[in-house]
Amino acid sequence: MALIRLAIAGWILVTLARVARLAWRERALAVTVWRSIGARHVLGAIGLLAVVGAVATSLLALVPGMDLGLGRLVGLTTNAVFAPVEEGLSRAGPPPASGPDWPMILGVSAFLLPLLFLLPWLAFVEEEVFRAGLEGAGALRVAVASLVFGLVHLVMLVPLAAALAVGVAGAFYARVYRRAHTAGQRAPEVARLVFRPTRRARRAAAGARRWVGPEDAVDREPEERQAAGVFAATVWHTAFNTVVVLLVWASVVVSGFADRG
Repeated sequence: MALIRLAIAGWILVTLARVARLAWRERALAVTVWRSIGARHVLGAIGLLAVVGAVATSLLALVPGMDLGLGRLVGLTTNAVFAPVEEGLSRAGPPPASGPDWPMILGVSAFLLPLLFLLPWLAFVEEEVFRAGLEGAGALRVAVASLVFGLVHLVMLVPLAAALAVGVAGAFYARVYRRAHTAGQRAPEVARLVFRPTRRARRAAAGARRWVGPEDAVDREPEERQAAGVFAATVWHTAFNTVVVLLVWASVVVSGFADRG
């Protein structure tokens, strides 16, 4: 099992390195997303995290089998993204008898803080795939898309309860997407340039063109409205993921500064 966990941690590092190349190429998007995050997004993300945590905890307590997941099979207790941290901490030497554990603090910071840079790009891609094209969908279709979004996170080695809880966050992002699309918001130029419509998004755009007359200037470019919805959802998605990463980082730092007498 130890070798499997080590291999997973290595695979995550390689994957994140590849993502970093793409994120750097689209760094203007990350800057625009970060500039769009305000206090309401941060507070809302904290509230959403509390809801997601409550759903996951309730499922674990009330529904048998909700603790099942690929991570359990290999002995990982966190999201796969944090596997390098978990493996690093498990293989670290003994902490100092007193004073801060600087090797642990600096090592974890060197991994988690740069990870923040990747979050806008990762969130934007997920919003493209899972939200774009849902503007005309019914409640059932949105619910199914949100459920699929959550279940896909099983590949990140989280238990079933956590995956289903992530689906709740997906439903919230879908609401943000649809509201921004309906409002006819204009996407930042960088988001319009990066946006890549999925097959579902292209079908929805074609339907909008078929039913909306050419005199309607707002609906003349349905992809523009899709990009605006994806960007709005990305801002919230990034805020949520940032809160999660910072909480993990803060917990490790606090542990590293704990008085060891």
